[in-house]
Amino acid sequence: MPLSNIEGGEPVRSAITTALVVVSVIFPVLSAVAIFLRFLARRTARHPVRADDVWIIVAWIFTFTLSVLVWVFTDRSGIDYYKIDPNQGTIYSLELIFLSSCLIQFPLSTVKISILLFYRRIFVSRPFRIAVWIAIGVVAIWGLLFFFLVLTQVDPIEDSWKGGRLRYDSTALGLAQVGTSIALDFVVLCFPLPVISRLHMASKRKIAVSLIFWLGAFCCVAAVVRLVFLDQSVRAVVESENNVYLQSKQYIFLILEPNCSIIAACLPCYGPLFVGGRAPESLVRSVRSILSLGSLGSKGSNGSRNASNSNPERGVPQTDSQIELRIQQWPGKVQQDVHCIGGKLSEDVEAAPHEQSNGISVTNGVTVERE
Repeated sequence: MPLSNIEGGEPVRSAITTALVVVSVIFPVLSAVAIFLRFLARRTARHPVRADDVWIIVAWIFTFTLSVLVWVFTDRSGIDYYKIDPNQGTIYSLELIFLSSCLIQFPLSTVKISILLFYRRIFVSRPFRIAVWIAIGVVAIWGLLFFFLVLTQVDPIEDSWKGGRLRYDSTALGLAQVGTSIALDFVVLCFPLPVISRLHMASKRKIAVSLIFWLGAFCCVAAVVRLVFLDQSVRAVVESENNVYLQSKQYIFLILEPNCSIIAACLPCYGPLFVGGRAPESLVRSVRSILSLGSLGSKGSNGSRNASNSNPERGVPQTDSQIELRIQQWPGKVQQDVHCIGGKLSEDVEAAPHEQSNGISVTNGVTVERE
């Protein structure tokens, strides 16, 4: 619909508020610090940079772009109230919201992909890795789909912030955009839970491991609040573009959501920065050993008894308080890994009945902790 003229000498409220400018400055800095600590933890643990680390940087770059847009349009139109002609100021506000609504898909998608790649490093079973790649494909398609839907919602595109003809319901599109993002967040958070539930470890250990992956749950709160404000503001703006100032609250949470997601994705990586803390790779190795050894115990091998008697441990490399035992030339396996930590068995490892077999059967992960 065409824009209506704003008349009168009273100041007209802008979509860019002081609170929005403050959030656009503080939270990119906080998320940048979170990424810096992530890489500092990797350097402390002497671990290489992985694909999930690269994707989190890409997510921050896109997120920082949203803040840059706020600063650019603040200089053009002013803070809280327009410092220019209100009609031109309204056009600037609509342009800012349109561009941000398109670009928000990229930081949200890349953060989700980073987390999924982190899962892929931890759980090495082939079915899980296939599921991760499928989820990454779904997230990528979701991001591009809503990017183009938002981009083309007004005919012609160049009139998107000038009051062109709507191709489809903007309110429904905005709610679908945020709602599907929340749904994907919960799917990503729940992704490793079925695998963790099948691990041979005490229930309290399963809960502890699950909570590590659920550190990112608080970013969903920002998305839910944004959804509420979006529903209120978009309906008012569709009725009259002069109500664009009502978008300021939902825009604050549009900035908060990707920054909080980045911070949440980095939290599990800070173990090496604390005394006695464990790097993600420690968790990776522990979970891998539990999964691989459980599989080994169920399959067994006819020649494994002789192999275990004639081939003692061939080397005990020790890094990050980890003792790694490698058994080479295992029939039917290229290599099996056993990972322990420290020197005393943890009391919370569940016992398993011993079964006679022709091979070595290990059905529990063994965690050893220092005294």
